[in-house]
Amino acid sequence: RAAAPLVGMIESFVQALRLKNPKLSDHLMVHNFLGAMENPFRSNKLWKGCQDDELEEAMDALERRILADELVYRCVVSNMGQSWEMMDAAFEKKRFCLQFLQPSHLDIKKSHAVHPAVTLSRRVLDRMEEVRAPQEKLECIFRSARLIFRMLNEAAAISNSEAASADDFLPLFIFVVLRSRVTRVHSNIEYISLFRRPPRLGGERQYYLVQLQTAVTFIQNLDEKSVTMDEGE
Repeated sequence: RAAAPLVGMIESFVQALRLKNPKLSDHLMVHNFLGAMENPFRSNKLWKGCQDDELEEAMDALERRILADELVYRCVVSNMGQSWEMMDAAFEKKRFCLQFLQPSHLDIKKSHAVHPAVTLSRRVLDRMEEVRAPQEKLECIFRSARLIFRMLNEAAAISNSEAASADDFLPLFIFVVLRSRVTRVHSNIEYISLFRRPPRLGGERQYYLVQLQTAVTFIQNLDEKSVTMDEGE
């Protein structure tokens, strides 16, 4: 009962957003609402005395409630426009044409390429198409990338080598993206970048989002000079 005023404000906002037929540009409207809800949460007796990290988690849950709404998400995606559809389609076409590439073409060690972590990383990244909220999509990228980094670091520890670097990680992550089933890569990256709350879009998660952007750019621009191939290939 104490949460009823908060629930009422949240549901009213979601309903208003649905009626607005939201677009990418409405990310500021969402951010402003989330910012405006901090004081009502703090003053509500259920949240009085809460720590800052608890309030951040509450705002994350609120962001998820708004943007995981089926109608809101469907509107945002369908309103992204033809330019984003064309970019996604062009990337998908390029990726399809590059399915012949093997790990060796990207100078990936065979022991790394056949490791179960690579397949699991791809499956985790594929889940980005199944979830709606930007934080959930970002978490798919983060977990996918961390699986690769963890595998590389474990392999380095076994061989008494230096810890994995970005130079070790990126070729494998490129291969994961190349084999993934995420069809709207550009749209997903833009959606995450705009709608994820700025205070929460940082650190490792932002780093791996940038790594995904780097992998996508590499695949888009890939030609025979970008990979290691024999003359007959």
